[in-house]
Amino acid sequence: MQKIIYTSPEKIEWDAQSAFKVTNYYTDNEQHMVFCYLKQYVQDGRLKLCTFCFDSEASGKNDIHLCFNLNPAKSERCIDIEFGIDGIGSVCCIDGDVTPMDCDGISFRSYKSNDQQGFYWCGEITLSQQFTDRYFDTILDEAGIILLNMYRVFADSSDYACLFPDSNNDILARADSMQEFVILKY
Repeated sequence: MQKIIYTSPEKIEWDAQSAFKVTNYYTDNEQHMVFCYLKQYVQDGRLKLCTFCFDSEASGKNDIHLCFNLNPAKSERCIDIEFGIDGIGSVCCIDGDVTPMDCDGISFRSYKSNDQQGFYWCGEITLSQQFTDRYFDTILDEAGIILLNMYRVFADSSDYACLFPDSNNDILARADSMQEFVILKY
């Protein structure tokens, strides 16, 4: 089954998006088996990603890692964005080494709420078209392919959870655990 990211010239409401649930837990601690999922779409060349974490103890700027390659046909480079409810902690380029980057071209907002499942927080990230062009020499459009994985990490622990299986627990090897998404018109 192919994983899809939709593209649209207009905003697509998050409730209309497919959700990709974290199902790979590398922990024995039941409290670290947090329900998280990811939704994403492309709007006019901008990649919009939103993480939802049902966690009453969000810990700041180091809860989530989004690891992606927006042009796997031309580059093995991947970007890792580390963030939490309080904002972006770091952005790194992984290209054999880990190189810190600035956040130019990346916007972030967070919000929190409650529903029948409990307290949750969301981190919404937008990668500008200039960002994707500068770092991946691509414009995200229909039939494009990207690689992606999301990690939920826990402070003061080596425990983590992710969308797609990863047995490396090494930021340099995260590119090996990303899975392919195809971009299709909404």
